[in-house]
Amino acid sequence: MKRLLAALALLALAAAASAQPYPSKPVRFVVATGAGGSDDFTARQVAAKLSEILGQQVIVENRPGAGGMIAQTSVAKSAPDGYTVLLAGGSMAGARYVNLNVTYDLLKDFTPISLLTTFPFALLVNPTLPVKDLKEFIALGRARPGKLTYATLGAGQIPYWGALMFNAQAGIDALEIVYKNPSDVMTDLITGRVDYAIFGILNAVTNKERLKVLAMTTRVRSELMPEVPTMAETTLPNYDMPAWQSMMGPPGMNPENVQILNKAVVRAVAATCASA
Repeated sequence: MKRLLAALALLALAAAASAQPYPSKPVRFVVATGAGGSDDFTARQVAAKLSEILGQQVIVENRPGAGGMIAQTSVAKSAPDGYTVLLAGGSMAGARYVNLNVTYDLLKDFTPISLLTTFPFALLVNPTLPVKDLKEFIALGRARPGKLTYATLGAGQIPYWGALMFNAQAGIDALEIVYKNPSDVMTDLITGRVDYAIFGILNAVTNKERLKVLAMTTRVRSELMPEVPTMAETTLPNYDMPAWQSMMGPPGMNPENVQILNKAVVRAVAATCASA
């Protein structure tokens, strides 16, 4: 009888614990790149507002490496309790087609929670290169086949797809240099160790005095840098590469928790935009 009562007591405690309103402890917000890039910036801005709204700390955890696969796979395999979520991006949609080590399926192995933002990427160029616009840069690249270098964060990431599309449409043969952290890319672009990269608009805005920002990847100019033309309007009419960021969780999340997070993210994004 005592054993039965003890078992019943444990079950009661477990039921009480599971009945606690979500979230009842800190939430991990995993980012697939290192500190200093646009993904990290977005995550920290949203996390700060989410912490206020949810009443629990939302902790940004940077897990760079393997073209984002380390972070993405870890979240896909985590418990679907709502306490581990991912800053997902458009690059995940094509990752499995260029990286044989990617085992997840974006549509089956993640739970969509909320869209965070959409934005253009920008063509950033080493300031020492003798070019002043996109046409001159393309001409330089064609004149130096195999000589120019471009930075990516590994196969499957937006900087990779963006550069691949740009090189193909511009007719440029260049050497890819793979980086682990966005901040290292910016440092090497500024110092001239690498020649160009397709990177997020925030990198362009924060480094516009130290880099040459030649073009945007979307068909419409960015409100953040309206003076910078798009690739389509300049010389590559078929170039269009928008990017998106969203919050996703592992498969099988409780729909109620998803709804709580969704509403909180919508409020957090609105508050972040209002204070910008």
